[in-house]
Amino acid sequence: MTRPVILVLTGLWLGLLFASWAIATATFRTAEAVAALSPGSAAGDHVAHVPSETRRPLFRHLASETNRWMFGRFGWAQLVLALVVAVLAWPFAGSVRWLSLAALVAVAVQGAALGPAILELGRSIDFVARPLAPDVGRRFGMLHGGYVLLDLAKAAFLVAVAVVLARRAG
Repeated sequence: MTRPVILVLTGLWLGLLFASWAIATATFRTAEAVAALSPGSAAGDHVAHVPSETRRPLFRHLASETNRWMFGRFGWAQLVLALVVAVLAWPFAGSVRWLSLAALVAVAVQGAALGPAILELGRSIDFVARPLAPDVGRRFGMLHGGYVLLDLAKAAFLVAVAVVLARRAG
């Protein structure tokens, strides 16, 4: 009974993880597209009222705030999923247990360290002229890169858990 529950939860978690990547990308692409609207349509006429030099930063800020909200809520959902999967996986010896714990650790590092640092730095640079100062750009890049790498590792851990459990069922 535990194996199917873990498989469903890892599938749900992976689906939410992949969706978060798609949504984060889509919000910035949409912000860029809206900022680039030219007059002549209802939306373009409204966008034209925003001075051109502030249009892109304003819409990118909106995308950033949307992503901050999403990742904040998703972080808590992932923590719950990670705890439940780790508890359910504990009786399984070997890789299922350790891969589940590794995913939990990734969520914890993202939630306790990287996420708050990205949030704080991100808000402070939303309206700063580009290109960013090299030290600020480097710091944001390192934080974001670390977060993405942990997301990729977490996805790999979850796929591995599912594969191991699916093979045991067969």
